[in-house]
Parts: sequence; structure tokens; C-alpha cells
Amino acid sequence: MANLQELLKISTKRLDEINALLVDPKNETVTQLIKVVERYGGPQEINRKAAEAAKLENLMARLAKAKSPYVRDLEWLIAQRDQKAFISMADYVRKVQGAPVELNLKNAVTLEISALQYFTWRTP
Repeated sequence: MANLQELLKISTKRLDEINALLVDPKNETVTQLIKVVERYGGPQEINRKAAEAAKLENLMARLAKAKSPYVRDLEWLIAQRDQKAFISMADYVRKVQGAPVELNLKNAVTLEISALQYFTWRTP
């Protein structure tokens, strides 16, 4: 396996060639890409806008604006969370009579409710 991993190694010469290509002012592709990035405020501004757009309240507002049928269910989940209706696994184990002291996490099942990527976020 070590030999196969060695095949993944990028030589310094190749990295130098890649760097030369990226910083070459004659490289029209990179030049145009940089212009697009600058038009949107640069990497920091793009990342700031992405972080703002990813906030739950902004995602919920977009869903509401799109009249998504999921809004009510998500609002219910948020209300349950705020009312502390859900408990941690450790608290559950303490509450259940005869529950094992240690859980078998090897075969754990997770309920994924934070997978907002399954909703359509396109703006009309």
C-alpha cells in the first residue's frame, strides 16, 4: 500500500509548473476567473455572503417566500427544540430503566434533521 500512496505524490517540479501557470498574466482563464471573483467583492466578501445566506433564519425566510410546504414542520421542530422537548442520548439512557451503562455506538442510528440541502433554495 505504501507504494500506491507514493504514486500520489506530486513532484516539486510539477507544483512549480502549476504555480507558474496560475500566476501567468497571459493565462486568460485564470485572469477572467479573478475578474469574476473581484466583481463579487473578492474571496472574503463572497465567503461572508455565503455564511450569511447559510444562516437558519435566512434559509427559513427563503422557504417562506417560496411558500414551501416544509416551513410549518421546520417551525414545529424549532419550537420543540426551544421547549427542550428533545433530550441527549446520555439523559435518555439515565431515564430508561434497565438501559445499559454503555451504549453500543458501533451500530448507532442517526436521525438527520439538519439536512437542509434537500430543500429547493432557488429564488423565483
